[in-house]
Amino acid sequence: MSFGPTYVQDGDIGLRPAARARPRHGIRKETLVRLLLTGIYYLALFRATGMWYGYPSNFDDGASVDPLPQKLMLYSLIPLIGLYCLLEPNRFLAFFRGISPLVCVVILAIVASFAGSLDFGASVRGAAAVGLLALGPLLFRLRYGNEETLRLLANFAVFSAFANVLYTAAFPRFGIMGGSLAGAVKGLFYHKNTMGQFSAICFIVLISHRLPSPRLRYSGLLRSFAILLTLLLVVISLSSTAVVMVAIGLATIFGLKMMENVRHSMVRAFIVLFLCLLIGFAGSIAYLGVAQAVAEAFGKDLTLSGRSDIWEQVIPLIYDRPVFGYGFATFRQADIVEEYVRLGHTVHSLHNTYLEICLNIGIPGFLCWIAFLLTRIFRKIAAVYRSQQLQTVQAKEVALILLVMIGAMTEAGMMLAPIGLWPVLVSVLPMTTEPIVPPRRRRLLSRRSAGRRSFHHSQPVSGE
Repeated sequence: MSFGPTYVQDGDIGLRPAARARPRHGIRKETLVRLLLTGIYYLALFRATGMWYGYPSNFDDGASVDPLPQKLMLYSLIPLIGLYCLLEPNRFLAFFRGISPLVCVVILAIVASFAGSLDFGASVRGAAAVGLLALGPLLFRLRYGNEETLRLLANFAVFSAFANVLYTAAFPRFGIMGGSLAGAVKGLFYHKNTMGQFSAICFIVLISHRLPSPRLRYSGLLRSFAILLTLLLVVISLSSTAVVMVAIGLATIFGLKMMENVRHSMVRAFIVLFLCLLIGFAGSIAYLGVAQAVAEAFGKDLTLSGRSDIWEQVIPLIYDRPVFGYGFATFRQADIVEEYVRLGHTVHSLHNTYLEICLNIGIPGFLCWIAFLLTRIFRKIAAVYRSQQLQTVQAKEVALILLVMIGAMTEAGMMLAPIGLWPVLVSVLPMTTEPIVPPRRRRLLSRRSAGRRSFHHSQPVSGE
């Protein structure tokens, strides 16, 4: 009997069963992780926006901002995030090894503010909600990178645009505000300003500097309609802040697009610093000379918000407790705001996120948070990538951070709060563009790629 090569095929030699089983197992686990993190991300976005049906047209009617279904959405994040920790514990821990020292100081300031909080229960609940809604988007971003994160944001933006337009058309009694804000559209949101600012963010996420493809695709057509709808929602929300956000977002994207030819990071940083000084000087002159007439046309003051009388009353409170503040999330409570702000009408919010953060966690925590945001903006602008797609995504991330910071000037709860744009801001703050790999997995990949020539186009380069 012969045992020649006729009886043994080339494909039957080696560890064929083991090689088959490993990819099948890996695909099943990866699919589960992908579905889990995608669901967590969308759930965090939906919960933070507060989109829900049946809100009254007049927000002074006393409807709850956080109804039971939204609480269930928030609490459901706990077991989902716990399940992901069980699936990938090493990767989960690797996500937080590079956390910024400034963020650590902010977290310590939040915890320290609990000691003298005016409402200890509200502070603890607020911190837990902020952490949950930040952790979900952060896990997805660090697991799949910034391009995939922006794609998910775009999908949610398309859903939000169509959902709010259809809801307003079907239920105008709920979608259009009444009372002192009669005629302003709020859609599925609780307030028209929230819808306007979120629609401005959606517009920047969806917009592209490239011309549409000559080949008509259903996805491109749907995206184009969504862009038009987001602009429509910004206009009919009657939010002046949202209009400013759209203008500044477009200027930021196109400005960074023009800077793509500057391939040296230090040169880019100096250009950005010079432009900031120039725009700040010219803007201050134009603001004082022209803005008064524009503001009067809107029936508002120079702040374009009509809320300077509120800020004048709460600014002295900062100096009473400058170090630790009055407790995290305390000045998001309507009863506490009403106790300290006395005007001719009822005031439920400070309408300024920066003042709110100062009052909640003190001046040191506030300064660390602002320093962290500004540092990330300049680092993202100065970073140079070989990939054109990554450069575009990075420009959008810079624009989104700037828009949230601008909206925070006239609205409360835009940052360090479990509402509004907090998950969007968290998902665009990391500097990493590729998925974070745990150290053990990184060593295995480095061994496999030893001796091979590879090019990582997503890593920033300088001096080009």
